[in-house]
Amino acid sequence: MHSISEAAAWLGVTPKALRHWDSLGILVPQRRGGFRVYSDEDLQRGSVIVIYQQMGMSLSEISSLLDAPSSDSLRNALRRHRRELARRARELKRQVDACDQLLKETTMENLSRYFGEYMTAYQSEAERRWGETPEWAQSEARLKIQGAKDFERLKGEQETFAADLTAARTAGVEPGSDAAAILVRRHRASISQWYEATAARQLILARMYVADERFHAAYGGEHTYLLRLVEAQAAAEGVDVDNPAWG
Repeated sequence: MHSISEAAAWLGVTPKALRHWDSLGILVPQRRGGFRVYSDEDLQRGSVIVIYQQMGMSLSEISSLLDAPSSDSLRNALRRHRRELARRARELKRQVDACDQLLKETTMENLSRYFGEYMTAYQSEAERRWGETPEWAQSEARLKIQGAKDFERLKGEQETFAADLTAARTAGVEPGSDAAAILVRRHRASISQWYEATAARQLILARMYVADERFHAAYGGEHTYLLRLVEAQAAAEGVDVDNPAWG
């Protein structure tokens, strides 16, 4: 025989829960000296109650199942409950899908507001090209948690970086110099906000900036200068600049 605290610990519930089950008549232990004591059979019955609760059943439903007159009655009750669980699952999925859609629409709205209308089209194109890659999954996960203030900050950082590129070129900062390395590291850090950016990946992206005119304005027309800085730094870090690998 087991005390109520021992039975509760064994079943993974609280003594209060056992008292409640007793009051409902679904698990009624013996009494000794005024105290509840639980047999091994009681614990087995309690285990079944716990399992049914984990399935999402109410205590009233569990009560009717515990003493079902036949296995057919039990199976029929379980089938009914499964249908209800499936209905709830479909409804929850619908709600999750609706929430995801709202998040996506809000994200696209913020992207367009701070980085221009072309961003929506570019985002869709990027998903078609890289949607199956780990980097895309990482960037999407981070994108979803960004708010309007985050996008405003990102736009400010981008504009500041573009202005600093212009200032560096005007001042004669040469590729491979210490000052150039600082700019390249800043640019790489901005990419790494979304996914891991290696020197090779940065070089591949910088070349894409030059090839795709949609990026020209983002860097204040300094895309070609940025590429020269990135190429020099990548070479200094041992990247095969003639054949950089993304992986």
